[in-house]
Amino acid sequence: MLLGGIDGCKGGWLVIFKNEGAFSYEVISSIETLNQHFLQPSRFFIDMPIGLSSEGFTRTLETTLRTELQSRRSTIFNPPTREATYEPDRDKAKQLNKRIEGKSLSEQTLNIKSKIRELDHFLLHQKNLALELIESHPEICFKYLNKGEVLQSKKSTSEGIEDRLRLLSSYDQDAFMLYQEILKNTQRKWVKRDDILDALVLCISNELSFLKKTYYFEDENIQDMKGLKIRLAYFK
Repeated sequence: MLLGGIDGCKGGWLVIFKNEGAFSYEVISSIETLNQHFLQPSRFFIDMPIGLSSEGFTRTLETTLRTELQSRRSTIFNPPTREATYEPDRDKAKQLNKRIEGKSLSEQTLNIKSKIRELDHFLLHQKNLALELIESHPEICFKYLNKGEVLQSKKSTSEGIEDRLRLLSSYDQDAFMLYQEILKNTQRKWVKRDDILDALVLCISNELSFLKKTYYFEDENIQDMKGLKIRLAYFK
């Protein structure tokens, strides 16, 4: 079983994975590329919503996640409804979301709406049963790798980067070397430092949870109107 973590980035998607015990990584332009690059049984934790609200159905998972992260609750955002996700015009998408859910869309959500749409479309048409994508969240993963304590430093700061690298290295001694390798071989305009940290913690949490036990925060409704499971995986 190949185990990895995926984070969206300006260059597309950063994929970090373990293959026969060794780290590897790729920056892929499209999530569809997973089907060509990973033919063996594979499981990935991905930092992107899976399962969306829609007319007559509300996703509730974010309420639980904000409670989990307390002072870092701002790292949790409300995904758009599926109707708004597939509306190409930003202003119309905001209006559509407000009509359905009673609230507009933040700039943060609008900026990744195309990736949410890309992933949703991929999952709804996915026929590769050997490939499993499970929603996760880097700060939730960091919390539970840190014995249940939320990391207060921001990963955009030097302190936050150091805190996270130190924690990741305590679980895998090769984490720091991989971080440095990706920094060296990618441009910051395409892959930011925090993208690397996020994909790395998802990969490590995925591997640990596969070897021991995978824990989930589950939505009250279990799945969305299209049948996609709404749950968020982590390891503790």
